[in-house]
Parts: sequence; C-alpha cells; structure tokens
Amino acid sequence: MRTSRSRTLGLATALAAVTLGATALPAHAADAVHLDVPSALSLPAAPDSGAATAVQLIVNATGTTSGEGDLVITYDATGLSGIATFVPDGSWGQKCTAQGQVYTCTVHNYWNPQHPDLQYQFQPTLTAVKGAPQGLAGHLTISESWKGGAPVSADVAVYAGGPKLEFKGGLDNVTGVKPGSTVQPPLEVTNNGTLESGQLVLAAVLSPGMNFQQHYANCSYGTSRDSARPFGGTAAAICTVNTSVKPGQTVTVDPMALGLDADALYTDVQFTVSPNGTTGFEWMSRGYDFTPASGTGARLTVGLPESADAKPGPPNVSPYPQDSVIVQYTADSHADFAAHGAWAPTDGGKKGTLTVSAHNGGPASVGYLRSGEPIAAVLVQLPAGVTVAGGLPADCRPLTDKPDVLACNTGMWVPNGGDESFALPLAVADPAAGGKATISLTPAWEAWENKVQPLNFDSENANNTVSLALGSAPGHAGGTPSTGPSDQPTGGRSGTPASSGSPSAGVSRSASATPGATGSTTQNAYAGSGLASTGGGQGTGTLLGLGIGAVVLGGGVIAVTARRRRGTHS
Repeated sequence: MRTSRSRTLGLATALAAVTLGATALPAHAADAVHLDVPSALSLPAAPDSGAATAVQLIVNATGTTSGEGDLVITYDATGLSGIATFVPDGSWGQKCTAQGQVYTCTVHNYWNPQHPDLQYQFQPTLTAVKGAPQGLAGHLTISESWKGGAPVSADVAVYAGGPKLEFKGGLDNVTGVKPGSTVQPPLEVTNNGTLESGQLVLAAVLSPGMNFQQHYANCSYGTSRDSARPFGGTAAAICTVNTSVKPGQTVTVDPMALGLDADALYTDVQFTVSPNGTTGFEWMSRGYDFTPASGTGARLTVGLPESADAKPGPPNVSPYPQDSVIVQYTADSHADFAAHGAWAPTDGGKKGTLTVSAHNGGPASVGYLRSGEPIAAVLVQLPAGVTVAGGLPADCRPLTDKPDVLACNTGMWVPNGGDESFALPLAVADPAAGGKATISLTPAWEAWENKVQPLNFDSENANNTVSLALGSAPGHAGGTPSTGPSDQPTGGRSGTPASSGSPSAGVSRSASATPGATGSTTQNAYAGSGLASTGGGQGTGTLLGLGIGAVVLGGGVIAVTARRRRGTHS
C-alpha cells in the first residue's frame, strides 16, 4: 500500500468548487474566463507552541480569450480576522497591492492566436491564528475580472481546526477474484481532527467491470453521464450516515457488497469520506445522474446509532487528509490478444495500405483506466525496400534509430471482442521481391526499445506475431478483425497524421507520475474542478478520472492500486 497525492483523475474533490463564470466586457463575445475556488476550507489549528501549518489554497483561472489583457484577482481577507492570516501569491509575474486586508493581484495575459486558452493557477497561503475559535468560520471573498469587466465574487468559509475523517490502512489489493463473484471491502474510518464530524458521508465510485449488489436506504445511486464505453453505465453512490464521529474515534463501515462483471479483469472501487455531503462531491453531480435515496429498507451505518439531529460538519482539515482509498480487484481471468494484418496494394503493388490490428479474443475486457497507459503496442518491422509513403495515424511512430520499425499504441481500453487497427500507407520498391512485414504485439514500453515480450494478461501469446507479404496481391494474416468500433473512450484510433520526429509517446517509464514531497511545511489545499495539486506527499499516484471529464481527487489517497509496470496494473 502506498499513499498518493495525485489530484488529476482520480474521483472526489476535497473541497466544494465554486466556478465563477464571467464573460468580461468589453471583451469579444468568445471571451470567457472562469475562476475555480473552494466554498469551504479547514486549516490545521495553531498549536500552543511552535508555528502553525500554512496551507496553499489552489485557485485556478481558465478560459478562452480573443486577445491579450489583464486578469485581476482580488482577495478580501477582512472576514478572516481572528481566524486566519492571508498572504497572496506572487507567481506568474503578478503585481499585487494591498489596502488593509484587501489584496489586488494583476497578471497580464499575452495572447497567442494558436493557443487562445488562458490557464493560471494561483496559490495564496492561509494560516490559522493561535487561539482561533474552532467551529467558527471566517470568510475570504475572492473575485476575478478579465479585461476590465465587472468582477464576479464568491465566498470561501475558512475554519481553524475541524474534523479529519481518514481511512485506516491495512487495505490490500485482491487478486484471483472469480468473475461474477461478490466482494466486500472492509472500511474503517478514524476522526484524526479536533472537532466532531457531524455526519459521515461516504462516496463509492466503481470502475467499469463492477456493480452494486445491494442498495441502502440512505444512499443515492447514480450512473455515468458518459455514454461511451467503457464508462457508459458505470456506477457511483453517495451515502449519508447521521452519526457524528468524535475526535480520536474509529468506526467500522457496514460491508458494501460489490459485484464483478463476467468480463472483469482489472477493476477497482474508490471510496471517499467527508463530514458533510456538500464539500467534496459536487463533481459527482456533474458526472453522474443520481436517483435520490429511497429512505426505505436497510441503512448503511458505522455500527453506532444515528441521530435525527445530526448536522453536517466543516470540511476535512487540510492538508492531505487520507480521505480517499482505492482498492483494486484483479479477476482470475485473461484476454487472448492476437495480431492481425491486411495488405491492400495499389499501383501494381508499388503502393498500398497495410492495416495492422490488435484483436481481443476475450473473455476479459482490458483497461488501464487509472494510469491511462496503452494496453499494448503493435510493432511492425518493414522488409527491405518498403518505406512509409504518407502520414501515419496519430498513435504510430517510427523508432528514432530504426525508420523501418513502426510502433502503434493501442488505447487504454480494449473490450472483449474489440479491435485496435492502424492503417499504414506504404511504398514498395520491388513488389516482386515478396518482402514480408512482421506484425507483433508487445507491451507499450517495450515497443520503443524494439522488443517483443509477452502480454502479461494474455493466455496465448503464440498468436501475437504474424507475417504478411507486401507484393502485388492483397493478403491478410492472423484472421480477419471485426469491423465494429473499438469502443475507445477517446473515440478510437485516429487517422490524423502524426508529427515527425522521435516519439514523445505517453508511455511512462517511472513508477510514479508526480514528484514526491519536498519537505516544505507549506502544504496545498485543493479546490475547483479539473485542478491539479502542486504539493507533494508520501509518494504519488496516477488517478485518472473515469470518463467524466476533468475531475480532482479529494485529499490524500491511500492508493492500494499499483501502477502498471512489468506485471502490475492500474
């Protein structure tokens, strides 16, 4: 088990995001700048002795502009008196001025017609004041104005101290699970904060290949609004338990029965816990269609009585509450991948299209949905006298030092029965020579080293390499792939020509996606939709949103899912 601080894809926000949309005047009608800020934030209470922990508040400004101009961010910290101190961020060449506790920061955005998007991340710092009353919110007002337009404002409730609901460790990945069976991950939650939680709200997000076997009366269940496979129909739940967890208290969540689908292989569930149902789960209402809790039948509990008087508490204390846990279930299954090739000559065989494919013969669907890495690569060795005669698909590149070897990455999802195909335009110097192309399937990281290795999920690697003559006659090898769509979440393989040069393909060779902690005592808080942490932590992880757009993870994640690297998967 390792702790991850990645906030990119993963699947729950630590704070409620308030998006301020301003079409600033007199900007062009196409101009739209949005400011993402949290609705509430809990700071660590200041200790009796020593320095308090400072927290960086992540504020993102994004949008599309039609020209250069000034972006003005204003912070009114007047309402933080007696609760917290505030220091603006001076990055991005900002010019900040102060008038009392009101800070005005201006950054000039230089416009590029080729890249009209505006993207800034600001990190002002907040620190709890010694002796600040716990449970009482101060208020920070943040506003933005683009090119002199009328400002749009939002209020951030800031607490000194608060609850800190965190999952206990001890959860392990589970392997060898039978497809179609039911699992019940054990969950224990401890309040490591300084205030009672008020409530305990638990969210569960299932990856493709999993389903809820039981519905509780106090849970709202939803399905993904993304209709494309693999995310179409994936499920989530938000459960409100009217039990207040005291500081230092540990509770055990009732087992939640989860089923594995018949084609499951690499599946997982992500749980997120919060003291309330308003800070941390807004992204789910944007990504899922929920049915209100039924209110009838068995309730999900934490082994303690519920109270009708229970009220939501402040957000989990920043930085990095361990409020999200991912448990991966690897099914006892496999996927029989096979290489296919088809040659369609023109001009008497002097030109033609070689279509190479990776076919998944099942029974499992294979997805590396959290790492986002390719399932496999199709490696093509061209014979002597055969060269590339046009633009390659976007996912294909010649090897840097071997122009006669082409590597094409599949997507991060290949369903049972699906194909990943790539059309390669070729020129043949001598069609009568009968030169043969060799088409092989290999792990993506091996392709760029021109190595053919077994696919570790494949039950039969003998059919992963085929040869095909490139002459005046059409031909095929390895069977005939299906003509249906590959159901890629990004729309399948693209025929858009790739840029020339060495591959900068997204095949990570490292075991983590983000640098680790630097040891700084200033930490980050997380806010807004689609924001990414710049803070460190005890390790990192790749936790990508499961097909619901830009999503941020809430708090630190006890990530028991391993990144896929030569035998591990995520």
